[in-house]
Formats: sequence, structure tokens, C-alpha cells
Amino acid sequence: MTKEEFKALLDRYVKGECSTAEQQYFDDFYKAFQKDDSYWKDWELTDRDRIKIALYQSLTNAMDESETPGEEVETAPRRSYARTWLNIAASVIILVAAGWLLYTSRTRKEEVKYITHTTGRGQQAVITLQDGSVVKLNNSSAISFPEKFTEGKREITLQGEAFFEVKRDPAKPFVVKTGDLTTAVLGTSFNICAYQHKPIEVTVKTGRVLVANARKQTDRLELHPNQQIYFDSEKAIWEKRDVSLERYLAWTDKIIYLDNTKIAELTDILEKWYDVTITLDNKALGNCTVSGKYKSDRLTNILEGLKIMHGIEYRFVNEREIVIKGKPCKP
Repeated sequence: MTKEEFKALLDRYVKGECSTAEQQYFDDFYKAFQKDDSYWKDWELTDRDRIKIALYQSLTNAMDESETPGEEVETAPRRSYARTWLNIAASVIILVAAGWLLYTSRTRKEEVKYITHTTGRGQQAVITLQDGSVVKLNNSSAISFPEKFTEGKREITLQGEAFFEVKRDPAKPFVVKTGDLTTAVLGTSFNICAYQHKPIEVTVKTGRVLVANARKQTDRLELHPNQQIYFDSEKAIWEKRDVSLERYLAWTDKIIYLDNTKIAELTDILEKWYDVTITLDNKALGNCTVSGKYKSDRLTNILEGLKIMHGIEYRFVNEREIVIKGKPCKP
């Protein structure tokens, strides 16, 4: 396969446009040559090519992990002359295995150590990674990453919400895994909101970002500044949007930004920010919408503002429990 053929097929692969035969052909080719550094060096791959390769690696790894174990695959009969080659291959495998066992008996393979940072309700954190990239972690969130980035990419797992300012490194694409979604970049800034049982939102501030769904090959998009992917796995929604950054990045400046936000969503926000439990006296009150901005404000000030502007009533059951009353709204 020539460089041009490889790049064209790689592009089709990450876009989900390959046939089954083309996918198998590319998989076989990549597996055969991925460990041959000299092979890749001669091709002078671009930064964009490396991002696609990192995305391809993450997608194939995710698909391998999701396959059902123990499944038998029926194979077509082989010609008799193939048995000779199988015997030779078996002998080679035995020799290689024996050599490997001898080698590993004398050396210990270094285990990859992972670092995990978490925040509770009412907490935020700023983490600087070994490559100089900075991660702002929102409340009730967690990130996990290897102590040392290896194997040609920088891979992080996220649960919750984080804003990433990625230090550029063309040799090591930056990959964030959130559930079924994989986000790949070289050097850019973007926000991912991926709380459990909630839709996932990937919002780009600067640069370009590739986002892919490991469960569905056609769900792959390139995002630019002020663009967002909205993914709801339960409702099967995969949507690219043009958005206002302020709404999705305000939290990084400790601002609660409300823009026709449902009170049901607001209570969830306040619970995470202030480590409290809020109960609505009438569930239909959750359909009402509110707007406003609150920067580093006390919870009582926010509740008083909502009382004046939107006519709600509230009371503290105790220091951590609040009940909100008000007129219900239709969905």
C-alpha cells in the first residue's frame, strides 16, 4: 500500500465510509507495519494524519474490548499446500515464544502506573500534566491518565466535566475517552461535559477536534471553534451545533450561567456546586425556566435572586437540605 492509498483509506475509515472488506484490508496492513518505525518515517505523515491514526487506534481498541468473548468463527477450508506454511509458521511461533519466555524470565516488564484526580461536590481543581497541558476539573468529576505518556499518544479517561488546554505535540496526539466517545487533538482548548446518565457535550474553544463514537462508525465529526457535538446515547441523538462559548465555559471562571435553564437542571447544578440536596415541592416546578449569572456567589444570594426574579419560595430543612416551592409550569 502506498502512502497516498494509506492516507485515503485512513480518512475513509475514521469517517465510517469503508466497506467491510476495506476495513479488514486496512486492519491487516496496519497490524503488520505499526511496529516498523522506519516505514512510517519515510512517509512524513502530517499532524492531521497522526490525529486520525490515534483516533483509529482508540476506535479499534474500543471495538476489540466490546466484542463478545468465546465466539467461534467458521473458516473456509484451506488447500493442502497451505499446511506446509502453517507448520513452518507454528515452528517459528514456538521458537519466538521460547525466546520470549527466556527473556521475560530474566527481566521484569514495567507496569504502567495510573494517576487519578477526583473532585467532590462543591470542589474544583486545576491539574498540570507532565507534558505541560492544563486540565480544569469541575465538581463531581474524575480524570485518570498514565504516570508517563507512551506509545505515541497522550490518553486520558474522563468522568464528569473538564476544560482542557492541550500543549501541542505533533508526535503524540492528545486523546480523551468519555464512555463511548473518543476526542482526539494535537494542541487546542476544549470542554467536555460527560456526567453519568447525562448527554455528552464536547465544545471547542480553539483549534480543531475530532470526535468519534466507538459504537457507531458513522458518528464521526471534526469540530472547530464555537462548535459542539451533543450526544445522547439513550435517545440516539448525535448533533453538531454552533454555540455560545460563554454558556459552556462560564464555570471555568466560577460563574453559574443560566440561559432559559429549567429549574430541574438548576437544582442539579446547585447541588454539585454547593454540596446540598434540593427538593422541589412540586415536580412540575422543574419545567419552569430561569436566566442569570452568578459569580462566586453564596447559595443564599442565588436563592434570594430567584425568589425576587421568579417568585419561588425556599426553606432550609437543615444546613444541607433545601425545599423549593413555586407555581408549576407545563413541559
